[in-house]
Amino acid sequence: MAGISHPRLVFVTGAGSGIGRATALRFAAAGAQIVPTDINAAAAAQTAALIQERGGTAHPHHLDVTDPDAWESLADTVRELYGVPDVVVNNAGLGLVGGFLDQTLEDWQRVIDVDLWGVIHGCRVFGRMMAEQGELVGGRRGHIVNIASMAAYSPGGVLAPYCTAKAGVKMLSETLRIELAPYRIGVTAICPGAIATGIVRNGGLLGAEGIENFDKYHAVIARYVEDYGPKLGFGPDHVAKAIERSVRHNWAIVPVRPEAWLAYGLSRLSPGLFRAAGQLGSGQVAALLLTVLRAGARAIPDQALTALDEADWTRPAQALATVGRALRAETDLA
Repeated sequence: MAGISHPRLVFVTGAGSGIGRATALRFAAAGAQIVPTDINAAAAAQTAALIQERGGTAHPHHLDVTDPDAWESLADTVRELYGVPDVVVNNAGLGLVGGFLDQTLEDWQRVIDVDLWGVIHGCRVFGRMMAEQGELVGGRRGHIVNIASMAAYSPGGVLAPYCTAKAGVKMLSETLRIELAPYRIGVTAICPGAIATGIVRNGGLLGAEGIENFDKYHAVIARYVEDYGPKLGFGPDHVAKAIERSVRHNWAIVPVRPEAWLAYGLSRLSPGLFRAAGQLGSGQVAALLLTVLRAGARAIPDQALTALDEADWTRPAQALATVGRALRAETDLA
């Protein structure tokens, strides 16, 4: 089944920043009208303003993706005011980093509600609208893009709720791709690797609330993301490009970044070897994160902050090891 080369109306959740904003800008640059939505109405409006400054058309709306009634109401409004979207991008998400034994039921509920149920709601209301409309666009009635993650097939320590939700998004997408094909509706799961967005900031780090200097810690990381992100290819624009191409070519599963492709290939070719390798790789990251989080009310020591500042982040593995040694040495949590 062919893809949609020139969508006329694109609906994007979580469009106030990161992947959502980059996706909205990319489709707008190609001539589509955009409906950018976000739980932060001001952020959605800022995205719309950027589109309009560049000569595009955008209609921002507030949306809490965990609210099924809000989905129904907004979908009806969109259809009445602008028409049925040709493309829906279910992007809104949050991450929660922390040990499984430290997580509460409320933590799990929050991640599943946004990362999985938010996608289900979007597929349900707009999938139905697309199926019911008679008009075809480029031989199709529409395309749904769901943002999963390499975490959908690459289990990692301290990410249990996130991995679980994203695995659900991937399987939902594959299931709907089969079920909606007779209606000439395409469905894609995008599986990014390491991408510089605010997803963890929006979700949280368990135990981080009492750590002094944590804002400074994040500021150092943010600066390196800004400095090295474009060079290392983990900016949200790379995901937006993959989303636009997946709609044009009607792709099914689309990993983004080399580590996501590598993990996807290994998970299919040799699941046992992949799990063993994953335990080694993610174990180092998990140990570092848990050391930080379980420091509790202790301050992040100056030596660790210095290590963060001086580490060579073009070599992430070595940088993590350096920071981890400094942190463990001063917190006595080795």
